Amino acid sequence: MQKRALGFFLFTFLTFMTAPASADDIDAKIKRLEELEARIDAKIRKLEEMEVRLEARLQPVAARSEAMVGPSTDGMRGMSLGAASVSVAGAVAARERELLGGQVSFRGGYTHLDSRNSELFTGHRTGENGWMAGGALDVPLMKDPWFNNSLVGQISMDFSGINGRTNRTLGGTGEGRQSLYKIAVSPKYRIDTLGNLRPWIIPIGLTFLVNSPPSESVAYLTVGGTTGAGVEYVIANRFSLGLALSYNFYSESQNRINTNHLSVGPYIGINY
Repeated sequence: MQKRALGFFLFTFLTFMTAPASADDIDAKIKRLEELEARIDAKIRKLEEMEVRLEARLQPVAARSEAMVGPSTDGMRGMSLGAASVSVAGAVAARERELLGGQVSFRGGYTHLDSRNSELFTGHRTGENGWMAGGALDVPLMKDPWFNNSLVGQISMDFSGINGRTNRTLGGTGEGRQSLYKIAVSPKYRIDTLGNLRPWIIPIGLTFLVNSPPSESVAYLTVGGTTGAGVEYVIANRFSLGLALSYNFYSESQNRINTNHLSVGPYIGINY
């Protein structure tokens, strides 16, 4: 009898404990779960917005860093903002020190003709010495694979005025100056491994010369060659001071005029 009563009690208790919950209880639990899900979604959206803002701030930093020092294998995500700033600052400083190897230069100096020219027009009293002014553009082409020196292409323009007087100028006695306007295109080899001192040489180049007055054959345009050498000193990374010498030669037989001349003078260069 006692065993039957105990069994009935246990059966009633378990039945009551495992009975399904009411509909109101289930709705309340579902509502609490939905509220919890909404709060979690709101927090996730805030985290996503913070990630977007952080990536927007780091994107220009990463772009500058990759442009200066190359892309990172791990990317910028693994770097803190402070480390990225230090890296970019170092890359910018290195880029300021490392130039492309080109130069724009302005020069002047002395010109000497091998002989007097155009005596038909200027007479025999025209001199052989004069002055020169001009400029040049050095375009970087490559680094030589053996010594890491620079090979550049130079485009130069020079004007030379040869002093003198004559009594044979057309129209009467007056100045007998000879004018030379030269455009040259040349390869230039520059030694960059001696610190701030940079010697250079132009083995051979092509020149176009306009001479006025014209020659006895009434020709005023001559095509010839040029060679030269010089040295410069880099004084402030972006600026150089140098000395250049060039010899320009042309065919005398074609135009019946000797326009070979030597030019030498200092120059100032702007490096890029």
